[in-house]
Amino acid sequence: MKTKELLFGFVLACIAGIFVISCGGKSQKPTEIAVRKDFVVGIYESTESDGSFLPVEPALIQEKVTVTKLIHREDDGDNITVPFQFKNSTEYAKITEENIDKRIVIKADGEIVSTPVVRMRIESGACSFSLPRQQADKYFTSDIIDQLLTDRK
Repeated sequence: MKTKELLFGFVLACIAGIFVISCGGKSQKPTEIAVRKDFVVGIYESTESDGSFLPVEPALIQEKVTVTKLIHREDDGDNITVPFQFKNSTEYAKITEENIDKRIVIKADGEIVSTPVVRMRIESGACSFSLPRQQADKYFTSDIIDQLLTDRK
């Protein structure tokens, strides 16, 4: 009986320790800033050439989208997340479903901005890409990027 109590106490202490470690870390909410910027975004199948991924024309979907916010996560360095929504969510869901575990190319205003691997069907039309600071400066003012990277809530 005493062995069961000791074992139970040990297991309970381990669980409590795991909880403290996993919940005690510094978790910071991402910083967001409101913007309004239109992009023409296209999703393409990809082909590999010399270690780079290139788009296969024509685009699987291409739309003018409006970005309404930028997001920065502290553990992402100087990378800026640019979220947006495709209006034709039905077509986007079909494209994501047909390309699960495949690499696609995302182009914004004619430039390759991301080459992610599709992991699941996305029915909402939600999409995003991340830009390093230097590339984000091409699309957004330095003031906005500086404010986003320094506003730590």
